[in-house]
Amino acid sequence: MRAVAVREFRAPPEVMTVDVPEPAAGEVAVRMEAAGVNPFDWKIADGVLDGRRPHRFPLVLGVDGAGVVTSVGRSAGRFRVGDRLFGQFLHDPVGIGTYAEVATVPTGIGIAPTPESWSSVEAAAVPTAGMTALAALERAGVGPGGTLAIVGATGGIGTFATALAVAQGVHVLAAVRPEVVDRARGLGAEWVVPLGTDEAVERARALRPNGCDALLDVMDPREAFLRWAGLVRPGGVALSSIYAAPPNAPDGPRARLVNLDLQPSSELLDRLVTRLRSSRVRIPVERTIPLEAAPAALAESRTGRLRGKTVIALGR
Repeated sequence: MRAVAVREFRAPPEVMTVDVPEPAAGEVAVRMEAAGVNPFDWKIADGVLDGRRPHRFPLVLGVDGAGVVTSVGRSAGRFRVGDRLFGQFLHDPVGIGTYAEVATVPTGIGIAPTPESWSSVEAAAVPTAGMTALAALERAGVGPGGTLAIVGATGGIGTFATALAVAQGVHVLAAVRPEVVDRARGLGAEWVVPLGTDEAVERARALRPNGCDALLDVMDPREAFLRWAGLVRPGGVALSSIYAAPPNAPDGPRARLVNLDLQPSSELLDRLVTRLRSSRVRIPVERTIPLEAAPAALAESRTGRLRGKTVIALGR
């Protein structure tokens, strides 16, 4: 079958022919119709999980996807041949990814039936970014009328977080690149601060002199993350989705500093689907691409300039 894979860590992703995976006990095989592109995909290719989880090569990339069950392994549980499902497919050994015509996935991890009203492209855009955003909002605990600052509010995670927070009645301060200021406003952000200058945090402080209840930073390394964390009121929380919070550090003078560690599950995915549907949040599919364009999309993702979600369309 055709897939996008790397032959070794840090090798360039390429379209190649690989063996079709067979479902083991507790797994199903899925004919992939769409796969979501995430920064985590190229990080896996670079070896971010090397030494922590087993891998197999060629390492087929992609953790998010949607498709139709084609076969089931022993004790596969609730899914049957012909069922539509979506979710995060990451499992051991790493390398049986969703950038492929067929992928296998254990039924006990973060997958769920695809909602009837969603296309496979929409469903593939949701899992990792959407679950991360919802987990962040639940961890932040900001209720209606509260204020949440989001640094990187127009990427995959940031778009979901902004839209879900606004739909819940939370006031959002969005910090984004200058070229996407209007996009952040379109998502419902009440205040927007352009990034790219040393004064960005001070501009945000001028807009919110009393601070914010919480911060979600999806893009900054430690030094910048700590500067943004200074916006958070005492007792609030500053969350980093890229592990920029100092490990085992005591809480700062104003905020608790937390690295958001996503634990995908079917329960979290179900809660996300409920929130998206009840709040009528638009799934942020920015563009769809063919499998052959995936290596270029990953290279673009490395620059940090992808907007919304890019989805690989694999349906026939």
